[in-house]
Amino acid sequence: MTSRSIPRTMLVRRLRNLAVLEPVNIVIFGVVAFVLLPAPLNAVNVTGFVLVAVHLLIGGGYWAIKVRQLRARLPEPPFIGAFGWLRRLCEAGLIAGLVILAVSVAREAPGFGSAPGFLFYLLAVAEYVNYFHWQLSHQSAGDIRRLLRTRRLHRSHLHLDMRAHRG
Repeated sequence: MTSRSIPRTMLVRRLRNLAVLEPVNIVIFGVVAFVLLPAPLNAVNVTGFVLVAVHLLIGGGYWAIKVRQLRARLPEPPFIGAFGWLRRLCEAGLIAGLVILAVSVAREAPGFGSAPGFLFYLLAVAEYVNYFHWQLSHQSAGDIRRLLRTRRLHRSHLHLDMRAHRG
């Protein structure tokens, strides 16, 4: 995710913020769902929350290695090969999570108290797509301009790094 349009220091600052904010979002989501609402600690809510937390941690980790790559002017992000394994782990987690949600619905109608878990699950799927496939999150003006100009989603930065630095 290097850009010729903004100075390296600004890019590093933006990526560092993403590396920090993704794990902070885990705490915020947990406090809102389980303290402020408070959602019950049932299988649906816990499963959804854990899945989104794992995806946010992986996302924060990716941005952290991008910061390291840019600061050290490395040819590739350090440990980029581990993200292939993490992608498979996320896929397995999403499938297992879907099974847990389906079994919970089949055994008993989870009700409104399980809505946070279903929403967390959908957010985990969106984060999986956003990191490993297509860029869904457009937070910078440049990202938004590109989306409006091309009218299509673009491959995620992690996807491009994984493809460029295989083996």
